[in-house]
Amino acid sequence: MGYNPKADLTWPWRNCNLSAMVICPNVLAMIIRCVFITALCLSAGLASGTETLDVLVKPDAFETLLHPNCSHCQIENVRRKDELRSDDRVLCWLQVQADGYVNDGAIPIRFFLNKYRVLSDGWGVFANDAEAGYARGFIPDGQPFKFHGWRNGVMVMKSKDGTIYSCLTGIALEGPRKGSHLQPEATLLSDWGFWQKRYPASVAYFMYDKYKPVDLPDAPNEDSVKSRIPADPRLPAETMVLGVWDGKQARAYPLDVVEKAGVIHDSTNGQPRIILWYGPTRTAAAYHQPWGTSGIKGDAGWIFHIDPKAGAAPFTDERTAQHWDITGRSADGGPHLIWMDSVQVKWFAWAAEHPQTSIFGK
Repeated sequence: MGYNPKADLTWPWRNCNLSAMVICPNVLAMIIRCVFITALCLSAGLASGTETLDVLVKPDAFETLLHPNCSHCQIENVRRKDELRSDDRVLCWLQVQADGYVNDGAIPIRFFLNKYRVLSDGWGVFANDAEAGYARGFIPDGQPFKFHGWRNGVMVMKSKDGTIYSCLTGIALEGPRKGSHLQPEATLLSDWGFWQKRYPASVAYFMYDKYKPVDLPDAPNEDSVKSRIPADPRLPAETMVLGVWDGKQARAYPLDVVEKAGVIHDSTNGQPRIILWYGPTRTAAAYHQPWGTSGIKGDAGWIFHIDPKAGAAPFTDERTAQHWDITGRSADGGPHLIWMDSVQVKWFAWAAEHPQTSIFGK
């Protein structure tokens, strides 16, 4: 069941008898004021020739990084070995097709995405919305994107043609491409130590001396907070979830539930999926349940569980005993799991962009 944030406001006439309005002068005065303000806002939008979009525009709040030079994780690990920590969070992308070959990549967040909240180049457009608790990427469409501001507590970016996109969903909110959708990049969060050891040949950005490690401030950005709407009360606003979008429906998996389970087999509208949690890097990811079976109790399909002795590839199928890691790759030569559009994010942001989202376990 969805949530309408506007219905959460305590309007004084919620249960008022309309026939008795004549004896409620305070309520009547409030209605008149609201009508006047609404009309004023609408006329302002018409006068400017644009539709009203509730975006807090602050394009200068963060500089955007465009087309940085590329390198590889194993090289950059040596170059900045005294500054890169094994627990440095990285935004990783999986199997990007470029120039006839396929590669992975990793972006150390402290060195790039804490300062440059949007990074746009040929590998993708990557965003780090620290206040909303997510970092993710989209397939580049041939034009650069730049940080633009916030809407409902969620970062927005602007493309060269003037289209404004949600950094969380990739939906075009306004402009020439309004209503279109950027294709999500297969991304997940990990730690530098894990990633560069397991995938040392992955693409990285050349970490020139000018890219200094930047820690986030203790307090969230005031403008980001200012742009928020009332939070969906089904979960505490700051609860971290894995938000999954299957192209038709959104579903949120609270991370404390995912962490406790290790593996979740779930199905929405008959479409099975698995949710994985890798504890050492605090990484959650969603994949299509392989080969058309649900893996749910009673089904003869692939059923995954955690093998605590399997190291970096602990996800094993009960029948075949093959193992996979959090990227969906098999350590035994098995098929690659197919990533679903999924992102670790704070509940208030996920619900603001997907008000009709369901919640696993509720």
